[in-house]
Amino acid sequence: MTKEKYNSLNDEEKQTFSKIIPDFVIELRSPTGNLKPIQNKMMEYFESGVQSGWLIDPKEKKVHIYRDNGEIEILENPEFVSGENVLNGFTLDVSQLW
Repeated sequence: MTKEKYNSLNDEEKQTFSKIIPDFVIELRSPTGNLKPIQNKMMEYFESGVQSGWLIDPKEKKVHIYRDNGEIEILENPEFVSGENVLNGFTLDVSQLW
């Protein structure tokens, strides 16, 4: 979550599970996991107000990039993934997951 959202929490909320919706989420498909339930979970996140997210699928060597405009981009065997405007300046080396 953004620093502004974090700073809006009271002390108790900072120590426990808060009800603030994160701006960014990552889901990692396990070797035995089915893709469809994870895709459904990603859609639930966005219905709740998440702005950006990655579904990383090491089994298929794909990264599904979800955006708040409803766009889903699928990258096949990428080396890096950019946090774009939500995680400005952040890049993840996903090649090490393959």
